[in-house]
Amino acid sequence: MSKNFILAILLGTVLFLGVYLAWTTWVNPRPTVAVNATPVPPITPSAHITIAPSTLNPEGIPAQVGSLALTKTMTGTEALAEFARLHGKGFDLVGGYMAHYGQDEALLWVGQAKDDKAAMDMVAQMAQKIGPDNTMFQDLNALDIGGRTLFSAVGQSQQHFFYAVNDKVVWLATLDQAAEALHSLWSVVK
Repeated sequence: MSKNFILAILLGTVLFLGVYLAWTTWVNPRPTVAVNATPVPPITPSAHITIAPSTLNPEGIPAQVGSLALTKTMTGTEALAEFARLHGKGFDLVGGYMAHYGQDEALLWVGQAKDDKAAMDMVAQMAQKIGPDNTMFQDLNALDIGGRTLFSAVGQSQQHFFYAVNDKVVWLATLDQAAEALHSLWSVVK
């Protein structure tokens, strides 16, 4: 089996387990059974796990990713200049924003392309630039989720996800809580 296939299965399993944990912990909790004479406190949901979709603030930026609150944003020409600095030429964006969450525990870039095809082309270019020989990012994987191709990579001590949705290019970098953060954005950024 190929490395990409195994990693895709692993990512799918992590997402499934996250949903399963949320379901069994919050929606349909099972009673705890004491194995020894010491009483076991009931299981309560963790305050750090959020799989509900985020809401958008008045600027149209997700108010949180996972359980991490929005702390700083960059929009307009300032954000476009930062995109150009990071990616160089060849990424023709007409709008977008950068958003920081928690204490720089997650960073979200959303760039608006001129149309859907341009967004998909940009994501394909990013995946090609990362490729197998990239020194900054490793373990590039592609996973098809509901007709949308999600790429993931590891780099700079973070998990990175990027994909196109309509005319948007979305890149999420997170230190931890990757599945929850990604899930909270999946249906919100359109």
